[in-house]
Amino acid sequence: MRKVISNIADSYGLHSLHREYSENDQFKYVEEEVTKLNSDFLKFYNKPILPKIYFEKDKMENSYEKGVLKFLSQVDNGISNKHAIFYYSKCTVTDKHINIIFVHGWRAKVLNRLEKVFLDSFIEKNYNVYRYVLPFHMERSPNTSLYSGEYFVSADVSRTLKSVQQSVSDIRALISYIKAVEKGKVIIIGLSLGGIVTNLLCEVEENIDVLISLFYGNNLSFTVFETEAGKYIKKDFSGNNFSYSLLSKSWEVINPCLRKPILDIDKILLVSGEYDKYVLNKDTDGLWEKWGRPERYKYSCGHSGIVLSKDRIKNDVLKFIDKRV
Repeated sequence: MRKVISNIADSYGLHSLHREYSENDQFKYVEEEVTKLNSDFLKFYNKPILPKIYFEKDKMENSYEKGVLKFLSQVDNGISNKHAIFYYSKCTVTDKHINIIFVHGWRAKVLNRLEKVFLDSFIEKNYNVYRYVLPFHMERSPNTSLYSGEYFVSADVSRTLKSVQQSVSDIRALISYIKAVEKGKVIIIGLSLGGIVTNLLCEVEENIDVLISLFYGNNLSFTVFETEAGKYIKKDFSGNNFSYSLLSKSWEVINPCLRKPILDIDKILLVSGEYDKYVLNKDTDGLWEKWGRPERYKYSCGHSGIVLSKDRIKNDVLKFIDKRV
């Protein structure tokens, strides 16, 4: 019965997802540029300098200051992504200084999926919460974009690379600020595409105390060519005779399965759904194996489990975090 319900929920979600798709062919491949981006892993994920952060306070609510923080992104990825953007809720009455960073999924229109599961619990614990807006999503979308996230993952090979690079850089810059100013612990929670970003983070950033990757994607090339979620992007690649093998090579630097975390795997929790139709078991299992089998929960659900199984996910994740902070 769970499988049936999960399949129905994921199929409905994919149908809704594909109501919006790129009307124009997004394909672009500049071999020299792609080769250069892939040539040096550590240079691609260069550690950002401490950013100068601008806080735009919106309100005070129950001992929490809430608003938006911005700083100049250190990766050039178009004018709409000139500034990194995080929504924040900072507790003013605690000395715990435990900081949560949420990283949402592909094509999110609002910051609510992770918040609905965890936000109230973290507020009760007096944790600071930062919600990152991925490049080309929401207010970081250019006027030419038809929908949130259209230009993040697409058949524009270099732009996709730069979008992942910028995401990792922006979050690392905030982590640097937190460690230098707040002096607290940092917990990263990523969902779906946000899970890919968080997985890459733990391969380059040592100042993470706990990492939670939920219904994480892994190999974007596999997602594009082998899953229903990527069918319109695959159409652009196939229409330009651009093969899966060439895309895999072109996106090697953003494939977390090709390296291992520099983070102690005891600090990592992976969560996936047995019946997920967005990210497939073959892909998620491969990362888990490659990383030496860190703690993982594999629920009897699909990608929609973040909604349908949210109480179980919340309880398991909070238990994992509480043991480490």
